[in-house]
Amino acid sequence: MNIVNKILKGDKVIWIVALLLGIISLIVVYSATSALAVTKYQGSTGKVLVKHLGMLLFGFIVMFAASKVNYKHYAKAAFLLMIPCLALLLYTLVFGRNINDANRSISVGGFSFQPSEMAKIILITYLARQIVMMGDMKYNFKEFLVKLALPILVTAGLIFSENLSTAVILVAVCMVLLFVGRVKFVHLLSLVGLCVVGMGLYLGYDAVKTNIDNKHRRKDVEQTLTISEKTTEYHEKQNRIQTWAGRMKSMSEDKEDVNPFDDKHMQRTYADIAVATGSVIGKGPGKSEQRNFLPHPYSDFIYAIIVEEYGIVGAIIVLMLYVILFTRVIKVVGKRPLTFGALMAFGLGFLIIVQAMVNMGVSVGLLPVTGQPLPFVSMGGTSLMATGLILGMILSVTRSIESEDISKEQELQAITEDERELESRD
Repeated sequence: MNIVNKILKGDKVIWIVALLLGIISLIVVYSATSALAVTKYQGSTGKVLVKHLGMLLFGFIVMFAASKVNYKHYAKAAFLLMIPCLALLLYTLVFGRNINDANRSISVGGFSFQPSEMAKIILITYLARQIVMMGDMKYNFKEFLVKLALPILVTAGLIFSENLSTAVILVAVCMVLLFVGRVKFVHLLSLVGLCVVGMGLYLGYDAVKTNIDNKHRRKDVEQTLTISEKTTEYHEKQNRIQTWAGRMKSMSEDKEDVNPFDDKHMQRTYADIAVATGSVIGKGPGKSEQRNFLPHPYSDFIYAIIVEEYGIVGAIIVLMLYVILFTRVIKVVGKRPLTFGALMAFGLGFLIIVQAMVNMGVSVGLLPVTGQPLPFVSMGGTSLMATGLILGMILSVTRSIESEDISKEQELQAITEDERELESRD
């Protein structure tokens, strides 16, 4: 036990929660990927399990390595990586892999990678650093705009057009982080206003662009069709407003007035069936039926599979693990209020809990369908790596609390010295 304590530094409860989530991930992903195994792995569920185990182990390695780094170095890293991160998001927006009419990932060495996952971590860490650097000084709106609002607006803006749910979650987490960091309330309201204006401008542009694209597509189709073929139905591309409105409408539609198994309602219907048939203790491990019909039962709808196989009991256990994780983060904030470490840990911990709640809300029919994975449970290399990094960064803060008693002034001095060093190099 002493050897384990020496190796696994930091909050032991967070380590235990991560381990339990990893075990749950292995069991549920193995069950949920039966259809995927047939289509991509010649029916070998073992290959899927080994691949997922490898990604999960890599997530734990990242977590372990991140926990060993002094958390104050993350402030410097976020400062250095902010601009390259925005450049990578822009590259993904223009040249990324197009899947389901959205450029969300790029290929690196044959592996798919979503830069938005790293962008969330870098932005939250950067904001925690900036809040501490600004401290209690009487900064004006211009300083707030340049140092806090602009990074949020640019980062979320580059993600927004291709992944609305991720951008909204990121802005919401950043707003809460600024509030906890005691940023002026009037400035927070101004940031909300800027977000609304920016969204309105983009949606207007998207509506005009989509209309123009549809006219060109309609003209091209009509020129290639013969007279007898011109009765063929032409399907126009929807703009973002129409897409989001359709998702919201599907939440409130009368079930009797729609076909629950058409392309528009299929995901929601099968998820509802999975949740409804789970009962109290579920059908049992590996006995899910809806895994064969849900499009992504191992990622976006993995919580529905958990409910179906393990019932309300399993669903509550998973929910409580995330709640316990966040309570440990709150404990850090209580011990070191308004320090960089506390703000970084809070922002990253809150990000995990919000993503988890969104995934669960979608699976049980409380929220419109989005593409948010369940942290450290859903299958996916980038998500597992990002969650491992987040947990490792939080553990780094808890490790420093256990090993040293550093004051807010000492922490600020260390961060300031790093900034002066960077400025001298420039």
